[in-house]
Amino acid sequence: MLLELLRSLKNALPIVAGVAGPIFVASFALLAWAGVPPMKAVTLPWRSGVPLWTAQAVLAAWPLWALRKRLLPESWCVQLRCLPLTARALWASDLAVSAAMLAPLGGLYALSVAVFAFKQPAWWLQALPWALVSLAASWGTSCVLGAAALAWQRAGGLARAGRGARAQAPDARPAPEALLRSRPGLFKALLWWPGWRGALVPGFLAMILGVAAVSALALAWTAGPWPAVPGAAWAFMVGVLLVTLTVRLQRTMEAHVDALAAWMTTLPAAAGWRWRARGVVAAPMAVGAAVVVVLAMAQRPWRAGPLVAFAVTMLATPWLLTCVRTSNREAHVALWALSTGLLTAFGSELWN
Repeated sequence: MLLELLRSLKNALPIVAGVAGPIFVASFALLAWAGVPPMKAVTLPWRSGVPLWTAQAVLAAWPLWALRKRLLPESWCVQLRCLPLTARALWASDLAVSAAMLAPLGGLYALSVAVFAFKQPAWWLQALPWALVSLAASWGTSCVLGAAALAWQRAGGLARAGRGARAQAPDARPAPEALLRSRPGLFKALLWWPGWRGALVPGFLAMILGVAAVSALALAWTAGPWPAVPGAAWAFMVGVLLVTLTVRLQRTMEAHVDALAAWMTTLPAAAGWRWRARGVVAAPMAVGAAVVVVLAMAQRPWRAGPLVAFAVTMLATPWLLTCVRTSNREAHVALWALSTGLLTAFGSELWN
């Protein structure tokens, strides 16, 4: 999977350098903020510090939960049961995979420490050495949570395999008449239930958790409990997470629809099914846009122009992304960089 990711990035390097390069240089200071929440948490009262530290650790472990079915397919779960591996060895392997996946985050934390050691702000010097201990503990907790997600996937894969074997037993099969009476509608069968029953990776549960994470970021952004974090940083995190969710769902939905394309041509209004699939892909970002706009209008005095531009960009981004297939990586990277840059720029101007 990592080799496939590297091959994908290799094809997109020219457009990344040309389009995202200036944005990356301008946002380099934002990378140093990756390690601020765990270090800042030790300087706050426990009522504010503990939720901030916990949110950072859980959010950092979320990619492991979202990618658990790719990192540990169900067929592997069944095969692992046949190997002479102890529970301790399996847990150690899960922890190693989790640490490898979160190694880039560890690099960002190290960059944060280096930048703050160079700048030496007063609050950081006063928080030493507990700020570094909190940062290391946050990364370690994220690794443990990621390993727990992989262990849950392994246990769930074995349970689902057992249920599938029992369902194939002759005495467990329902009558054909009962199956015909309980068959769902076309939309549920084609686009809804696959997202809940493991046919789509990531599934709808992962999307709901992602939107919940966006809502938590939006609440922290609009409530302003940490004024030291600039609005551009919050807007950047919200935009990157929503665009990532949209692209991941678009990739899996395209593969799902392409697999059913020959059969879909026989359905009534066959051309409309791809539009419905695009609507499903755009749903997470539309919900995220609604959450951000409602919280922004409810909690703080807002500026109409930037807020309207931010909302329009949030709604236009999934439409533009779904107009281009994910196989066109160069165009997708350009749209990703453009939409993230616009969301960051408009989001930094929502309030005076």
